[in-house]
Amino acid sequence: MAINSNQVKSLQGGSYADGGGLYLVVRDSGERVWAFRFTGLDGKRTQMEFARFGDRDSEAGDVLTLKGARDQAREYKVALKRDGIDPRVKKRGMIKGGKTFKEFAEEQYPAWCKGLSDEEEKQWQRSIRDVASLHQLRLPEITTEHVLAALQPIWTVKPITASRTRQRIERLLHAAKVLKHRDGENPALWRGNLKYLLPSPRKLNRKKSKGGHASAPYAKMPAVMTALRYEPGNAARCVEVGILTCARSKEIRLMEWDEIDVDAKQWTCPAEKMKIKGEEKPKPHLVPLSEQALAIIQSMPRGGRYVFPSSHVEEHQPFFPNSLTETIKRCGVKATMHGMRTSFRNWGGESVAHNFRREVLEHCLSHRVGDESERSYWTGEMIERRRVVLQAWADFIKPRKNASGEQPEKTRPKLDLVA
Repeated sequence: MAINSNQVKSLQGGSYADGGGLYLVVRDSGERVWAFRFTGLDGKRTQMEFARFGDRDSEAGDVLTLKGARDQAREYKVALKRDGIDPRVKKRGMIKGGKTFKEFAEEQYPAWCKGLSDEEEKQWQRSIRDVASLHQLRLPEITTEHVLAALQPIWTVKPITASRTRQRIERLLHAAKVLKHRDGENPALWRGNLKYLLPSPRKLNRKKSKGGHASAPYAKMPAVMTALRYEPGNAARCVEVGILTCARSKEIRLMEWDEIDVDAKQWTCPAEKMKIKGEEKPKPHLVPLSEQALAIIQSMPRGGRYVFPSSHVEEHQPFFPNSLTETIKRCGVKATMHGMRTSFRNWGGESVAHNFRREVLEHCLSHRVGDESERSYWTGEMIERRRVVLQAWADFIKPRKNASGEQPEKTRPKLDLVA
């Protein structure tokens, strides 16, 4: 039978059931403790003491009454039966203040992003924003079901982004465990967990992209560059230099005047603008500038920090990523800026006239070459070797003017390229 408020104060030593798993434990010393008995997730019966008689309610701040103890036991029971949360985990979360997922995330990731590019913090913000269903959940309460429900809406729509979001959730929940905000297995783990509940993001991405970044056959690249020459505006010039330097979209869009050394014919791309992972002290990427690339850069008016400012806004700012891809499409080419890097690599690898070394070509693409041991001994930049390669690439796709100052193409070509 349920006990009443008078019995709470008068009962002698022993354990007294109130119903619903709630017990009043009266010790020989007279201390009275509220306990909750339950069958755990492992199938074992156990008892958890969660408050002493006279303690204050952690939320209301008032003395915990019999009704309050019953409400607390009911919460433990519901969390166990409905959400699969062990009452001991839930209790620990309440003792430590019960931080929500969003509160904890916003405390942690800014420190993790220090020393990395600005884009890294923006990606964390997007990842947290994409899993709104986790925001108000207390850290000890989060289960695999919660993580699964948060990821499913974006998993097939943007698989690679969703996979990185899962990795960030996993890292946050690992940190929460280390800081004693939760315990048990990490519900965001892939192996042995979500791998059996969600399709492979890599396979989904292959289906979606149908073979990766669309590129043009390198034999068609001279015609592509001629078509770009007939495109007005800064975006076309940006694309031209991006192709000539084999730069990524972000790197070329954010190119600044103080990164250009005209005398040395060189562009120093800062590490924070590049796709660099796993290096404690990432270095800037030195890019030799071909005569054609330097000529285009010098033809741009110098009216702010960016070499290729957007033509579509009043303020001085760089283009958005899709602006460059749309410019390529207007030339009749089904390709992306990243695909142009593929065109260069195919040309360099198949060129029998030059016989370029693989590591030089990879260095032109700012790829890491060799294993960790090899890279520790090989610290050179291959500037002059890369200068030869990039000048040969520029001469192939955008021949230098002849003695009369003209280039051979006189009319805009009709392109018929396959994605």
